[in-house]
Amino acid sequence: MASIHKSNKSRFWIAAWRDANGKQYQRSTKLTDHGKAMLFAMEMERAARMADNGGLVEAQARQILGEMLKRVNPDEQLRMPTVDRFLNDWLASKTAAKSQATAARYKSTVQDFLEHLGRRKLSPISGISQRDVQSYLDARLKDGCAPGTAIVDIKTLRAAFGRAVKQGLIPNNPADAVDLPKRKTVERGTFSGSEIALLVNAAHGEMKTLVMLGYYTGQRLGDCLAVTWDAVNFDQGTISVRQGKTDKAVVIPMHPDLRAHLEKLAGDQPGPLMPKLSKVKISGRRGVSRKFLELVNAAGLDAGRAKGFGKRIVNCRSFHALRHSFTSALANAGVAPELRMKLTGHSSERVHAGYSHHELQTLRGVVEKLPSLTSTQPQ
Repeated sequence: MASIHKSNKSRFWIAAWRDANGKQYQRSTKLTDHGKAMLFAMEMERAARMADNGGLVEAQARQILGEMLKRVNPDEQLRMPTVDRFLNDWLASKTAAKSQATAARYKSTVQDFLEHLGRRKLSPISGISQRDVQSYLDARLKDGCAPGTAIVDIKTLRAAFGRAVKQGLIPNNPADAVDLPKRKTVERGTFSGSEIALLVNAAHGEMKTLVMLGYYTGQRLGDCLAVTWDAVNFDQGTISVRQGKTDKAVVIPMHPDLRAHLEKLAGDQPGPLMPKLSKVKISGRRGVSRKFLELVNAAGLDAGRAKGFGKRIVNCRSFHALRHSFTSALANAGVAPELRMKLTGHSSERVHAGYSHHELQTLRGVVEKLPSLTSTQPQ
């Protein structure tokens, strides 16, 4: 059993304890207070026995020392990174290795979590518990965040705190024991060929280009807005897209309607196909997503509003519905799933080296199965 005693040669208490094998140790506590010195001795004995049993790892050693220091001197604490410092360091290490979209998502999650912690973000990372992560998740869901998005947030925090566990900063991952919500999905709608013709007919300028690009390439809104004239190859009849979400390169043969439209716009100036829209934010009241919904209404079509999670109302036929319409139209035309996947997300290190001539011809035939908007114009 741990004990303390004094020597005539020192004013400090000496701690004595035994390990699991009965071997005794003695160390000066550098303390003059009897109670604090006794706590020191007891903690040293606990650590020694854990070590002998093979149960002491760096994280537990830090925890024991931290608890000991806190009990002995509440104004002191073991040097350990704050939550804010650790998460931002982790974020910096991930930003360079991930795609722009993924890095932005990580940054948003980290900032939201730190904001949720308030002043506690400046506390040592060892003080974060499962309750902190659970309360963050509960707050996100209460604010109307979709379960799927909230789950991604928790997985991001789980990855960050997982590194802290590996580094021995904390014994357990506080995000592991969080109760994740059940996903609630809202079925996304599609546009028929005649409805897309109505959209194109109602659109003007760059919005017309955006709709045609979205439907005839099946790409996401942000990726369509990022397309530049350098990515349009009229000689090969292809458009190259670097997907922001996956950082993959996709080569898509141009549909005759899209090619004819772009040839009318082509000039000698490089830069975005849609220079004005490419500078507008995607979300928000004046964002491109809202402009598309306004176009849907102007064309006399239903955006298909539906109840999402909590108080959220979602539009089933947003711009993303063009991507679904693209794959749906190809499926209805009997195009094999693997070919549809190539067009919507085929990876290639070198854009044009991704396909052989035969594959490109095959995919061109696939794209041409999409209906011509000029032949489906409203009467």
